Amino acid sequence: MCENVNRVINTIPHKAATIAVNFSKERFVKKNWVDKSEIPWKKTRKRKGSTLIKSGRLKKSIRKVHVGADYAVIGTDVPYAQPHNDGGTIEGVELVRTHKRRAHKRKAHIRSGKRIKAGNISAHVVKSHKRKYKRTFTQRRFIGRSQKLTDQIVTMVNLEIKKVVAN
Repeated sequence: MCENVNRVINTIPHKAATIAVNFSKERFVKKNWVDKSEIPWKKTRKRKGSTLIKSGRLKKSIRKVHVGADYAVIGTDVPYAQPHNDGGTIEGVELVRTHKRRAHKRKAHIRSGKRIKAGNISAHVVKSHKRKYKRTFTQRRFIGRSQKLTDQIVTMVNLEIKKVVAN
């Protein structure tokens, strides 16, 4: 019986980490944060797609980072995860590569019954340069401590211990 108890105690942190990862990924589906009560995410002005999901990289990157004997850490390595989760502003400098820009986008059309020809659409070269940026993010929590998550883990631990004691 002692061997079974030790085996279960060793597997509990891994199962708790799995529950925490699934809880965090579920936030992207339900678009809310659940602690003692449900806090919905603020809507975005996006017309297509889902809030915080463009490519799915952020959601897919949530994983077990480290599992010890009595603890489990989950996290992500995506650089923009923390500003989304905590809210805030990112400042930096980005490099813009050399590219061509069209002078205008006028097309042939009809105005007052007369046909207007398309203008000569030319392009000019924009040299590479650095551009400063400052982006502000609304807080949309998807990872962290939560009372509901704690309750799920406690329920799992109690069930695992009851299974071992019952056998």
